[in-house]
Amino acid sequence: MKKLFLISLFIPGCFLAFSQSKNDLKRFGREDLTTLDSKTSAKKISTIQDSVLKEVATAIYQHNYPLSQRYKSYTNYLDPKLLSARQKTTAYSQFENPTGIYFPAGEEALIWVGRTSGQQIALVVANWDDEHFKKNTYPLSPGLNRFTITNKGNSYIQYFTADNKEHPDIDVHILSGKINGVFDIAKDDNAAYQQVLAHTYGPVVDLVGKKVHLAYAVESLKKENPKKGVELMQLYDSIIHIQHEMMGLVKYHREPKNHMFGRVIWKGFMHADGMGAAFHNNTMKNVANIPLLRKNSWGVAHEFGHVNQVRPNMKWVGTTEVTNNIYSVWTQYVYNPNHPKLEREQLKDYDERTIGGRITAYMESAFVHHQPWLTQAGPDRWKRERPRDWGGDHFVKLVPLWQLQLYFAVAGEGNEWGNRDFYGDIFIKAIDNPVIKAEQNSYYQLEFVKNACDVAQLDLTDFFAYSGILAPIDLIVDDYTVGRMKITADDIRQVKSYASKYPKPSTPVLHYLTANSVDIYKNQATISGTKDIGFEKQGDKIIVDNSMWKNAVAFETYAGDRLIKVAFRGAGSADVKTTTVRTPRGTTAVKAVGWDGKRIDVL
Repeated sequence: MKKLFLISLFIPGCFLAFSQSKNDLKRFGREDLTTLDSKTSAKKISTIQDSVLKEVATAIYQHNYPLSQRYKSYTNYLDPKLLSARQKTTAYSQFENPTGIYFPAGEEALIWVGRTSGQQIALVVANWDDEHFKKNTYPLSPGLNRFTITNKGNSYIQYFTADNKEHPDIDVHILSGKINGVFDIAKDDNAAYQQVLAHTYGPVVDLVGKKVHLAYAVESLKKENPKKGVELMQLYDSIIHIQHEMMGLVKYHREPKNHMFGRVIWKGFMHADGMGAAFHNNTMKNVANIPLLRKNSWGVAHEFGHVNQVRPNMKWVGTTEVTNNIYSVWTQYVYNPNHPKLEREQLKDYDERTIGGRITAYMESAFVHHQPWLTQAGPDRWKRERPRDWGGDHFVKLVPLWQLQLYFAVAGEGNEWGNRDFYGDIFIKAIDNPVIKAEQNSYYQLEFVKNACDVAQLDLTDFFAYSGILAPIDLIVDDYTVGRMKITADDIRQVKSYASKYPKPSTPVLHYLTANSVDIYKNQATISGTKDIGFEKQGDKIIVDNSMWKNAVAFETYAGDRLIKVAFRGAGSADVKTTTVRTPRGTTAVKAVGWDGKRIDVL
């Protein structure tokens, strides 16, 4: 799900020159107010007029001032707007450098800032505590800064620069506010994580990984992940790393220093917006629980995937809820290769609720009914035509994109066509290629086809034709903002001519590939079976014993010469030991299909 909203205020008028009496400041031994003057006594501290300075001086004098939590050096990050423009994504974190200090509304902030080398920095205070989100930005200058905090929340030092260079860190001493704590995987261990959870002031705490920054509810973390902060952030970093791999950022050494940002919300469910990914507190039982998140990472990868959609080159009309799921389906497979989502999900296809119903729905929509890709029906949307638009099932539309990843990254391992960075190479092209103000939305869909052929060094147009991606269409297509998708016969001829310089792939039935059959394609295993045996009839279907029909990647049902049903290997089976093949009235033949396109009669 994708949302766009942002409430943010910049407070230019709340910085006031700090003119504390000389007597108060004389009690400190350093300009940064981290030590006391050697002559300062308890009696002299009692004469300090400023309440914050008096409290700080007293704590230093008594050797219990939490200096490491209030005095820190903060690093620079590329301005998120500039990073977005470079990557063609939405914004990464606008809340870098969490301070671990919480400010109640109306509290006076007293902050010392060291040398800034001419860079602009600011204190950002964001309220994650409840549904009334608000963010205020307070500019900071070298020396002492005093101003009133107008909204409650966690605080951050905004230090954004116009380049990727490492600028000098800036020392900041936050003398006021409440210590909330921050967990940073680069510095802290699980013992520190547990200490942070035990001593937070506010209801939300900042967790910083290598690639991701989370602001999650403390009570939910205590319940779902009370001890393993390191492992939680490693898992989130891994999810983002997988996306960066698929974007080509790892291969081409373009991983950003900036973090992605995820936060808790108190209304809705999950979404992505201009700030990052958002997860309702009720979802923490899944997104903050390490075993459950590893088992089902789809939602987290989906929302961060929205942020990482490369637009418009890899997000054109009709694909807003599709191309981000390239990340989700691969992440789910990486963590759970024996339980791939699309192949194991139980959903209704054209006939009944069944395991793998999403894929059987896709294969019938595409190969039997020849529906254009962006309008292919499935369990989430059977009614393709509506008054507003034409559309289809977003997960059905994902299937051919998933097949490409399986073919090149998994089946291709050890084979000449293999390329684990297949999508990485495509995404880098999408990032680097200029945005064309094309008259037709079809431009980017057709460019994707050509880029895929270029990266694979193969003519994949047959596959794209089967999938309905390279098929004639002239319809208003469903999306958050609808648009016309128009692909003509001449467009298709031009793309096929472009791709004809490459050889065809090793298999003519790439469109039948699933995670259930990926090893058959990888090993180029020969199909075998004997007609009229190795299956059980059950009404208008047969249950095929896959051990008797070895290396069949799919089963086709015919009425005369007309294809009427398709079953991928393992359809209807939780363990891929059988395949459910539909044989409706009028069926004249069922054929088993091998990876090389060879067909054997089953009945």
